Amino acid sequence: MPAHVVYGDSFLVAGAMEELRSQVGPAELLEANSHLLTSPDYSALKATCDAVPFLAEHRLVAVEGLLGQFESRDGRRRGGSPSGRRAQGQRQDMGRWKELPRYIAEEMPATTLLVFREERLTRSNSLLKELQPCAQVQALPAPTGEALARWIRTRTEGRGAQITPGAILVLTQAAGNEMWALDNDLEKLSLYAGDRPIEEADVTLLAAQSRDANIFAATDALLEGRARVAVRLMHRLRRDGADVSYIVSMIARQLRAVTLARDLMDRKVGEREIGDRLGIPQEFIRRKAMAQARRHSWNDLKWLYGRLFEVDLAVKRGRADEDVALELLVSEASALGRGRDRPRARSS
Repeated sequence: MPAHVVYGDSFLVAGAMEELRSQVGPAELLEANSHLLTSPDYSALKATCDAVPFLAEHRLVAVEGLLGQFESRDGRRRGGSPSGRRAQGQRQDMGRWKELPRYIAEEMPATTLLVFREERLTRSNSLLKELQPCAQVQALPAPTGEALARWIRTRTEGRGAQITPGAILVLTQAAGNEMWALDNDLEKLSLYAGDRPIEEADVTLLAAQSRDANIFAATDALLEGRARVAVRLMHRLRRDGADVSYIVSMIARQLRAVTLARDLMDRKVGEREIGDRLGIPQEFIRRKAMAQARRHSWNDLKWLYGRLFEVDLAVKRGRADEDVALELLVSEASALGRGRDRPRARSS
Protein backbone atom coordinates (compact mmCIF):
# COMPACT_ATOMS: atom_id res chain seq x y z
CA MET A 1 0.00 0.00 0.00
CA PRO A 2 1.24 3.55 -0.72
CA ALA A 3 0.01 4.82 2.68
CA HIS A 4 1.08 3.71 6.15
CA VAL A 5 0.13 4.53 9.73
CA VAL A 6 2.89 3.77 12.24
CA TYR A 7 2.42 4.38 15.96
CA GLY A 8 3.65 3.14 19.32
CA ASP A 9 7.02 2.95 21.06
CA SER A 10 9.30 5.68 19.72
CA PHE A 11 12.26 3.33 19.15
CA LEU A 12 10.19 0.78 17.22
CA VAL A 13 8.47 3.53 15.25
CA ALA A 14 11.88 4.99 14.32
CA GLY A 15 12.97 1.56 13.09
CA ALA A 16 9.83 1.19 10.99
CA MET A 17 10.44 4.63 9.50
CA GLU A 18 13.98 3.65 8.52
CA GLU A 19 12.63 0.61 6.68
CA LEU A 20 10.17 2.79 4.80
CA ARG A 21 12.87 5.34 3.95
CA SER A 22 14.89 2.56 2.32
CA GLN A 23 12.13 2.24 -0.29
CA VAL A 24 12.66 5.80 -1.55
CA GLY A 25 15.78 5.13 -3.57
CA PRO A 26 19.55 5.77 -3.36
CA ALA A 27 20.73 7.13 -0.02
CA GLU A 28 22.27 10.21 -1.64
CA LEU A 29 18.81 11.21 -2.93
CA LEU A 30 16.93 10.52 0.29
CA GLU A 31 17.12 14.07 1.65
CA ALA A 32 15.81 15.57 -1.59
CA ASN A 33 12.90 13.12 -1.65
CA SER A 34 11.89 13.11 2.02
CA HIS A 35 9.39 15.62 3.38
CA LEU A 36 8.11 16.03 6.93
CA LEU A 37 4.80 17.76 7.63
CA THR A 38 3.68 18.56 11.17
CA SER A 39 -0.10 18.75 11.67
CA PRO A 40 -0.69 20.04 8.11
CA ASP A 41 -3.97 21.19 6.63
CA TYR A 42 -5.53 19.08 3.88
CA SER A 43 -4.44 21.31 0.98
CA ALA A 44 -0.80 21.38 2.12
CA LEU A 45 -0.71 17.60 2.49
CA LYS A 46 -2.25 17.03 -0.94
CA ALA A 47 0.09 19.50 -2.65
CA THR A 48 3.13 17.82 -1.11
CA CYS A 49 1.95 14.35 -2.09
CA ASP A 50 1.25 15.43 -5.67
CA ALA A 51 4.84 16.52 -6.35
CA VAL A 52 7.08 14.21 -8.40
CA PRO A 53 10.26 12.59 -7.03
CA PHE A 54 13.69 13.98 -7.89
CA LEU A 55 15.83 11.41 -9.74
CA ALA A 56 14.34 8.60 -7.65
CA GLU A 57 11.51 6.09 -7.85
CA HIS A 58 9.59 7.39 -4.83
CA ARG A 59 9.11 10.35 -2.50
CA LEU A 60 8.53 9.89 1.21
CA VAL A 61 5.98 12.22 2.80
CA ALA A 62 5.96 11.74 6.58
CA VAL A 63 3.17 13.35 8.59
CA GLU A 64 3.40 13.85 12.36
CA GLY A 65 0.70 15.02 14.73
CA LEU A 66 -2.27 14.79 12.38
CA LEU A 67 -4.05 11.69 13.67
CA GLY A 68 -3.50 12.81 17.25
CA GLN A 69 -5.90 15.67 16.58
CA PHE A 70 -8.70 13.14 16.08
CA GLU A 71 -8.35 11.43 19.45
CA SER A 72 -11.41 11.71 21.65
CA ARG A 73 -11.21 13.39 25.07
CA ASP A 74 -11.64 9.98 26.76
CA GLY A 75 -8.94 8.45 24.58
CA ARG A 76 -6.48 11.12 25.65
CA ARG A 77 -7.24 10.58 29.30
CA ARG A 78 -6.68 6.85 29.01
CA GLY A 79 -3.57 6.86 26.88
CA GLY A 80 -2.01 10.26 27.43
CA SER A 81 -1.82 13.10 24.97
CA PRO A 82 -0.77 11.98 21.51
CA SER A 83 1.57 14.04 19.41
CA GLY A 84 -0.20 16.98 17.84
CA ARG A 85 -1.76 19.73 19.94
CA ARG A 86 -5.45 20.25 20.51
CA ALA A 87 -6.77 22.48 23.22
CA GLN A 88 -8.24 20.53 26.13
CA GLY A 89 -7.98 17.24 24.20
CA GLN A 90 -11.01 17.90 22.01
CA ARG A 91 -11.48 15.79 18.89
CA GLN A 92 -11.16 17.76 15.64
CA ASP A 93 -14.06 17.77 13.18
CA MET A 94 -13.31 15.62 10.12
CA GLY A 95 -14.03 18.39 7.61
CA ARG A 96 -12.06 17.92 4.40
CA TRP A 97 -10.13 15.00 5.89
CA LYS A 98 -13.13 12.86 4.91
CA GLU A 99 -11.75 13.16 1.37
CA LEU A 100 -8.33 11.75 2.32
CA PRO A 101 -9.06 8.00 1.86
CA ARG A 102 -10.45 8.58 -1.64
CA TYR A 103 -7.47 10.78 -2.54
CA ILE A 104 -5.03 8.09 -1.37
CA ALA A 105 -6.83 5.30 -3.22
CA GLU A 106 -7.66 7.11 -6.47
CA GLU A 107 -5.56 10.25 -6.97
CA MET A 108 -2.29 10.13 -5.06
CA PRO A 109 0.67 9.40 -7.38
CA ALA A 110 2.05 5.87 -7.15
CA THR A 111 5.47 7.42 -6.60
CA THR A 112 4.40 8.91 -3.24
CA LEU A 113 4.98 6.94 -0.05
CA LEU A 114 2.75 8.58 2.57
CA VAL A 115 3.42 7.74 6.22
CA PHE A 116 1.45 8.98 9.25
CA ARG A 117 3.60 8.71 12.36
CA GLU A 118 2.26 9.03 15.90
CA GLU A 119 3.09 7.97 19.44
CA ARG A 120 -0.25 7.06 20.96
CA LEU A 121 -3.50 6.30 19.18
CA THR A 122 -6.68 4.56 20.28
CA ARG A 123 -8.98 2.40 18.18
CA SER A 124 -11.70 5.02 18.48
CA ASN A 125 -9.60 7.56 16.54
CA SER A 126 -11.95 8.83 13.83
CA LEU A 127 -9.32 9.51 11.15
CA LEU A 128 -7.60 6.19 11.83
CA LYS A 129 -10.89 4.42 11.16
CA GLU A 130 -11.23 6.26 7.85
CA LEU A 131 -7.67 5.36 6.80
CA GLN A 132 -7.73 1.66 7.65
CA PRO A 133 -9.16 0.50 4.28
CA CYS A 134 -6.47 2.34 2.30
CA ALA A 135 -3.42 2.30 4.61
CA GLN A 136 -1.25 -0.33 6.23
CA VAL A 137 -1.50 0.20 9.99
CA GLN A 138 1.37 -0.84 12.27
CA ALA A 139 0.81 -0.68 16.02
CA LEU A 140 4.21 -1.04 17.71
CA PRO A 141 3.90 -1.12 21.51
CA ALA A 142 7.02 -1.85 23.53
CA PRO A 143 7.15 -5.62 24.18
CA THR A 144 6.99 -7.08 27.68
CA GLY A 145 7.67 -10.44 29.30
CA GLU A 146 8.69 -13.26 26.98
CA ALA A 147 8.19 -11.07 23.91
CA LEU A 148 10.75 -8.62 25.30
CA ALA A 149 13.19 -11.47 26.00
CA ARG A 150 12.80 -12.68 22.41
CA TRP A 151 13.40 -9.15 21.12
CA ILE A 152 16.61 -8.85 23.14
CA ARG A 153 17.82 -12.24 21.91
CA THR A 154 17.02 -11.42 18.28
CA ARG A 155 18.58 -7.97 18.50
CA THR A 156 21.73 -9.44 20.02
CA GLU A 157 21.99 -12.14 17.35
CA GLY A 158 21.57 -9.45 14.71
CA ARG A 159 24.81 -7.96 16.00
CA GLY A 160 26.56 -11.31 15.65
CA ALA A 161 26.56 -11.96 19.41
CA GLN A 162 24.86 -14.28 21.91
CA ILE A 163 23.30 -13.59 25.31
CA THR A 164 22.45 -15.92 28.19
CA PRO A 165 18.94 -16.10 29.74
CA GLY A 166 20.35 -14.82 33.03
CA ALA A 167 21.86 -11.78 31.33
CA ILE A 168 18.52 -11.05 29.65
CA LEU A 169 16.80 -11.13 33.04
CA VAL A 170 19.32 -8.78 34.67
CA LEU A 171 19.15 -6.43 31.69
CA THR A 172 15.35 -6.16 31.75
CA GLN A 173 15.39 -5.61 35.51
CA ALA A 174 17.78 -2.69 34.98
CA ALA A 175 16.21 -1.07 31.91
CA GLY A 176 12.64 -2.40 31.84
CA ASN A 177 11.24 -2.15 28.34
CA GLU A 178 12.77 1.25 27.58
CA MET A 179 13.78 0.27 24.06
CA TRP A 180 16.26 3.08 23.38
CA ALA A 181 18.22 2.23 26.54
CA LEU A 182 18.07 -1.51 25.86
CA ASP A 183 19.39 -1.15 22.33
CA ASN A 184 22.19 1.12 23.52
CA ASP A 185 23.12 -1.40 26.22
CA LEU A 186 23.09 -4.31 23.76
CA GLU A 187 25.43 -2.44 21.44
CA LYS A 188 27.94 -1.92 24.26
CA LEU A 189 27.58 -5.45 25.61
CA SER A 190 28.04 -7.04 22.18
CA LEU A 191 31.28 -5.15 21.63
CA TYR A 192 32.51 -5.90 25.16
CA ALA A 193 31.78 -9.65 25.12
CA GLY A 194 33.26 -10.25 21.68
CA ASP A 195 33.09 -13.90 20.64
CA ARG A 196 31.70 -15.22 23.93
CA PRO A 197 28.05 -14.99 25.09
CA ILE A 198 27.00 -11.94 27.09
CA GLU A 199 26.67 -12.99 30.74
CA GLU A 200 25.11 -11.58 33.91
CA ALA A 201 28.44 -10.20 35.12
CA ASP A 202 28.79 -8.20 31.91
CA VAL A 203 25.40 -6.57 32.43
CA THR A 204 26.23 -5.77 36.06
CA LEU A 205 29.52 -4.18 35.01
CA LEU A 206 27.78 -2.12 32.35
CA ALA A 207 25.19 -0.90 34.87
CA ALA A 208 27.99 0.42 37.07
CA GLN A 209 29.30 2.46 34.12
CA SER A 210 25.98 3.64 32.70
CA ARG A 211 25.20 6.85 34.60
CA ASP A 212 25.96 9.04 31.59
CA ALA A 213 23.86 6.81 29.34
CA ASN A 214 21.00 7.07 31.84
CA ILE A 215 21.11 10.86 31.89
CA PHE A 216 20.91 11.00 28.09
CA ALA A 217 18.03 8.51 28.08
CA ALA A 218 16.27 10.44 30.86
CA THR A 219 16.69 13.75 29.03
CA ASP A 220 15.34 12.22 25.81
CA ALA A 221 12.32 10.88 27.69
CA LEU A 222 11.71 14.28 29.30
CA LEU A 223 11.84 16.18 26.00
CA GLU A 224 9.69 13.56 24.25
CA GLY A 225 6.92 13.66 26.84
CA ARG A 226 7.54 10.20 28.33
CA ALA A 227 7.10 11.30 31.92
CA ARG A 228 7.06 7.88 33.62
CA VAL A 229 10.28 6.80 31.92
CA ALA A 230 11.94 10.14 32.71
CA VAL A 231 10.95 9.97 36.39
CA ARG A 232 12.15 6.37 36.71
CA LEU A 233 15.52 7.17 35.14
CA MET A 234 15.93 10.34 37.21
CA HIS A 235 15.27 8.36 40.39
CA ARG A 236 17.88 5.82 39.30
CA LEU A 237 20.40 8.60 38.72
CA ARG A 238 19.72 10.00 42.18
CA ARG A 239 20.17 6.55 43.74
CA ASP A 240 23.49 6.28 41.90
CA GLY A 241 24.67 9.51 43.52
CA ALA A 242 23.99 12.14 40.86
CA ASP A 243 23.13 15.54 42.34
CA VAL A 244 20.39 17.73 40.93
CA SER A 245 22.80 20.38 39.63
CA TYR A 246 24.54 17.75 37.49
CA ILE A 247 21.21 16.50 36.13
CA VAL A 248 20.02 20.05 35.39
CA SER A 249 23.29 20.86 33.59
CA MET A 250 22.94 17.77 31.38
CA ILE A 251 19.33 18.62 30.56
CA ALA A 252 20.46 22.14 29.65
CA ARG A 253 23.17 20.69 27.41
CA GLN A 254 20.65 18.62 25.45
CA LEU A 255 18.20 21.53 25.38
CA ARG A 256 20.89 23.67 23.77
CA ALA A 257 21.28 21.12 20.95
CA VAL A 258 17.50 21.01 20.48
CA THR A 259 17.30 24.81 20.41
CA LEU A 260 20.06 25.08 17.82
CA ALA A 261 18.38 22.38 15.74
CA ARG A 262 15.09 24.27 15.90
CA ASP A 263 16.79 27.47 14.73
CA LEU A 264 18.49 25.72 11.80
CA MET A 265 15.29 23.92 10.81
CA ASP A 266 13.37 27.21 10.85
CA ARG A 267 16.00 28.58 8.48
CA LYS A 268 15.46 25.60 6.13
CA VAL A 269 18.95 24.19 6.66
CA GLY A 270 19.26 20.59 5.40
CA GLU A 271 19.45 17.62 7.77
CA ARG A 272 23.07 16.75 7.05
CA GLU A 273 24.24 20.33 7.49
CA ILE A 274 22.35 20.50 10.78
CA GLY A 275 24.28 17.43 11.92
CA ASP A 276 27.57 19.02 10.86
CA ARG A 277 26.83 22.28 12.69
CA LEU A 278 25.74 20.48 15.85
CA GLY A 279 28.64 18.05 15.71
CA ILE A 280 26.28 15.06 15.44
CA PRO A 281 27.50 12.81 12.60
CA GLN A 282 25.26 9.90 13.61
CA GLU A 283 22.07 10.00 11.52
CA PHE A 284 19.99 8.33 14.23
CA ILE A 285 20.96 10.84 16.96
CA ARG A 286 20.64 13.77 14.55
CA ARG A 287 17.08 12.82 13.61
CA LYS A 288 16.17 12.31 17.25
CA ALA A 289 17.34 15.85 18.12
CA MET A 290 15.38 17.25 15.17
CA ALA A 291 12.25 15.36 16.22
CA GLN A 292 12.58 16.78 19.73
CA ALA A 293 12.96 20.27 18.26
CA ARG A 294 9.73 19.89 16.28
CA ARG A 295 7.84 19.15 19.48
CA HIS A 296 8.62 22.48 21.09
CA SER A 297 7.77 26.05 20.13
CA TRP A 298 10.22 28.86 20.83
CA ASN A 299 8.10 29.85 23.82
CA ASP A 300 8.37 26.26 25.11
CA LEU A 301 12.15 26.35 24.82
CA LYS A 302 12.39 29.71 26.60
CA TRP A 303 10.15 28.40 29.37
CA LEU A 304 12.28 25.27 29.79
CA TYR A 305 15.46 27.31 30.11
CA GLY A 306 13.76 29.47 32.72
CA ARG A 307 12.57 26.48 34.74
CA LEU A 308 16.03 24.88 34.68
CA PHE A 309 17.48 28.11 36.10
CA GLU A 310 14.74 28.33 38.76
CA VAL A 311 15.24 24.73 39.92
CA ASP A 312 19.03 25.01 40.03
CA LEU A 313 18.87 28.29 41.97
CA ALA A 314 16.20 27.07 44.41
CA VAL A 315 18.16 23.90 45.21
CA LYS A 316 21.49 25.71 45.63
CA ARG A 317 19.91 28.27 47.97
CA GLY A 318 18.18 25.54 49.98
CA ARG A 319 14.68 26.79 49.16
CA ALA A 320 13.51 23.48 47.68
CA ASP A 321 13.94 19.78 48.37
CA GLU A 322 16.13 18.37 45.60
CA ASP A 323 14.02 15.33 44.74
CA VAL A 324 10.71 17.21 44.88
CA ALA A 325 12.07 20.01 42.68
CA LEU A 326 13.47 17.53 40.17
CA GLU A 327 10.27 15.49 39.96
CA LEU A 328 8.18 18.63 39.46
CA LEU A 329 10.53 19.79 36.70
CA VAL A 330 10.28 16.42 34.96
CA SER A 331 6.49 16.42 35.21
CA GLU A 332 6.14 19.94 33.78
CA ALA A 333 8.71 19.51 31.02
CA SER A 334 7.29 16.14 29.96
CA ALA A 335 3.85 17.71 29.69
CA LEU A 336 5.28 20.13 27.11
CA GLY A 337 6.68 17.18 25.17
CA ARG A 338 3.17 15.70 25.05
CA GLY A 339 1.71 18.95 23.70
CA ARG A 340 0.28 20.33 26.94
CA ASP A 341 0.22 24.03 27.83
CA ARG A 342 3.09 25.58 29.78
CA PRO A 343 2.47 25.93 33.53
CA ARG A 344 2.30 29.43 34.90
CA ALA A 345 5.55 31.15 35.75
CA ARG A 346 6.84 30.66 39.29
CA SER A 347 8.25 33.28 41.58
CA SER A 348 11.90 32.76 42.51
